[in-house]
Amino acid sequence: MKIIRLCGTLLATNTYLIADELTGSAAVVDPAAPVSDILSAVEKLGAGRIEKILLTHGHFDHLGTADALAERTGASVLVSEPDAPLLCDGEKNGSLLFLRRPVLCRSVPQKLRDGDLVPVGSETLAVRLTPGHTRGSVCFFVEEAVFTGDTVFADGYGRTDLYGGDEAVMRRTLLSLLPALAGRTLYPGHGAYGFRREPGSVN
Repeated sequence: MKIIRLCGTLLATNTYLIADELTGSAAVVDPAAPVSDILSAVEKLGAGRIEKILLTHGHFDHLGTADALAERTGASVLVSEPDAPLLCDGEKNGSLLFLRRPVLCRSVPQKLRDGDLVPVGSETLAVRLTPGHTRGSVCFFVEEAVFTGDTVFADGYGRTDLYGGDEAVMRRTLLSLLPALAGRTLYPGHGAYGFRREPGSVN
């Protein structure tokens, strides 16, 4: 599996392109980067068609180019069932608060649940529901990599004061999640990426 990180134009969100080396199948996690950049990265990797667009949660800065990318590639949009309503609601997804204009994803998504397995070529991503930042935040586990969205960063965790956020729920999530991250390479939604993290206290 190959992973390329691209930086989105909205709040410097990390967008990740995943390509299965055996089949050339590809997926994009949190499409915030321009579609042209994503397609250039696909070409650089020598990957084939992007099959899936995976959202770690429903905030606007993680879905900014999802519709355009789906239109160009025919890829399906996947998001957790609890966060699906955020895609078409500028108040709930934060775009009206931060940008004073709606950023929406009108593609009809496939809804993910905790424990779902998402195939990308010969690879399989396991979905883990990790509420706290939003009600439906998820992490995607594949091989030794974990795409954590805004649940875990290199230096902490995501804010809990936006729609659907809950500090107490986040704390419970982290207590159960951090042991599962031991020795794995993390790819969060913002900031440093591709680092290994051991379980421990969250500050």
